[in-house]
Amino acid sequence: MLMTLSWLSLASPALAQTKIGEMSLDRWAKMREVERYQLNIAEKYFKEKKYDVAMSEYEKYLSLYEQSDAASFAQLKWSLCLNNLRKQNTAIKEGFQSVIDYWPDSPDAAKASYLIGKTFVDIGRVSYGKKAYQETIADFPDDAVAVYSLSGLAEIAKQEKDETSLVKIWKRLAFDIERTKLTGGTCATAANSLASYYFGKGAFPDALDSLKTNYKDERLAYYVYAYVRSPLGTLVGNEDTATVGLRLADQAVSFLKQNLETDLSTDELKAKAQTQWNQMIEVEKYSRRDDKVLAAYRSMLATFGNLDAIMGSLADYHVSQKRFDQARSIYRQFKDKVLGLSKVAQSYRAEANLNEAIKVYKQLAGVDAENAATWQGEEAAAYVEVKQYPQAIQIYRSLVASDALNSQKWLWALATTQRDANLLKEAIGTYRQCENFPENYRQMAGCHRALKEYKEALVLYGQIIGGSESLAPWAQLQVGYTFEQMQSTEMAIKAFQLCCKKYPKASYASTAHAHLQNKYKISVTLGGATDE
Repeated sequence: MLMTLSWLSLASPALAQTKIGEMSLDRWAKMREVERYQLNIAEKYFKEKKYDVAMSEYEKYLSLYEQSDAASFAQLKWSLCLNNLRKQNTAIKEGFQSVIDYWPDSPDAAKASYLIGKTFVDIGRVSYGKKAYQETIADFPDDAVAVYSLSGLAEIAKQEKDETSLVKIWKRLAFDIERTKLTGGTCATAANSLASYYFGKGAFPDALDSLKTNYKDERLAYYVYAYVRSPLGTLVGNEDTATVGLRLADQAVSFLKQNLETDLSTDELKAKAQTQWNQMIEVEKYSRRDDKVLAAYRSMLATFGNLDAIMGSLADYHVSQKRFDQARSIYRQFKDKVLGLSKVAQSYRAEANLNEAIKVYKQLAGVDAENAATWQGEEAAAYVEVKQYPQAIQIYRSLVASDALNSQKWLWALATTQRDANLLKEAIGTYRQCENFPENYRQMAGCHRALKEYKEALVLYGQIIGGSESLAPWAQLQVGYTFEQMQSTEMAIKAFQLCCKKYPKASYASTAHAHLQNKYKISVTLGGATDE
C-alpha cells in the first residue's frame, strides 16, 4: 500500500494557481519595473534553453531583489536550470529546498515541494520521491501540486505493480477531486486509465462510470468503443478469461447499439450513423464471433442499403477470414466498378494468386483507360511481390517512357526493383536519374557497398553530409561502417568519433558511441553535459 489518502482535501484552491515554472500575472503586475526587467532577461534565456546564462540572471535578480515577492520564483527557476543541466541533486538540496525554507508561504513553495519528489523519481531515487510526494500532499492539500503528486504516486505504483494502491489513486483522481484548469487533465487521464483497468477485468459498469466523469452522449459512446477493444481482445484470446470477455462484448455492443443515431434524414446524419455502426461492428470483431459480425453487417446493409462502403467493409472482413471467393463476389457488386475490380485484384494478391491479379489489372487498364498507367504500375508491383523482377522491370521501363508526368515515380520504382533483383550497377544508374536527393544518394551508396566499391560509396556519403542536414549524422555513421568493410580500422574509429563530436544530439551519435565502446573499447563523450 502506498498511503492513506482520505485526508486529501477536496476544497477549491484558495489562491489563483499557475503552471509549474510560471508566475501569475497578478504577481508580475505587482513588480517594480526594474525587477520585471531583470526577471524578463532571465526568463528569455530560460526559454531559449541557455540554462547557464539564465542561472546567472536569476542569481543577479536574487542578489538585487531578495525581498521582492518574485524572489521565490527566481529561486525556483534557478533550481529548474540546475535540473536541465543534469545537476539534479544540487537542484534538490540548494534549489527547491531553499524555496521551501526561505519562502514557505509563497506559491512557489508548493511547486518546489512537488518538484523535489519528481526530481528524485527522475534520477531513480524512487523511495525518496515517494516520500516527497506524500509530504507535498500533506503540506499543500489545496494546491494543484497535491494532484500532480498523487499522479506521481500512481506512476510509482504502476512501476512497482502495486495494483491495490494504483486503483485507489485512480479512483480518487477520477471521482473525488474537484477538477480545475490545472488539474482537469490529470484527473481525466486517471479516469481513462481506470476505465481501461475495469474493461480488462470485464467490469463494464465500473468502466462506464469512470468514462462518464470525462464524457457524455456521443463522446461517451465513442470512448467506450476506443477503450474497450484492446482489453476485450486480450480477454477473449485467453481461454481462462474468454467467458468474461464475451460477456464484456455483449455489454459493450448493447451499449453502443442503444446509442446509434436513428435519424437518417440528412446525409450528415447518415454518415454519423454509419460511423457508429462501424464502431459497433469493430467491437464485435474483437469478440471473434464470426456469426455475430456477419449478422451485424446484414443489419447495417438492411438499414442503409447496399452501399459500396458497407459492402467493402464486409468483403474486407471476409478477406481477413481467408474467404476470398465470398469477398470477390461482393466486390464485383460495387456500383463503382473500377474500385470493385481494384479490390478484386488486391484480394488475389493477398491470396498470392498472381495470374488472376494480373488479368484483373489488365482489365482495369482497359476499363479505366485514363488511369491505365496506375494499373500497369500495380501490375508491376504484383510481380515484385512474388519476386518476378524481369516482368516488373519491363513494365516500369515502359511507364518511364510513356507516363512523362510521373516519370520520377516510375524511375524510383524501377531503381528499387533493380536493386532487389541484385542488378546493382543498373540500379545505381537509375537512382542517379532520380531527383529525390538525398534518398537516391543513400540508395546508390548502399549499392556501391554491396558491390564492394567502397570509395564510390564514401564519395556519396560525403555529398550527403555536405548537402543534407537531416541525414548527415546517418551518413557520417555509414562512413565509419564503410571504412570497417575496407579493413581500415583507424579511419573507421576516426569517423565514429567525428559522428559523436559533430552530431552529439543525434541518435546515430549514440549508435557510434556504443559501437566504439563495444567493438574498440574506446570511450568518448557526445558533447553534452554529464550526469551529476
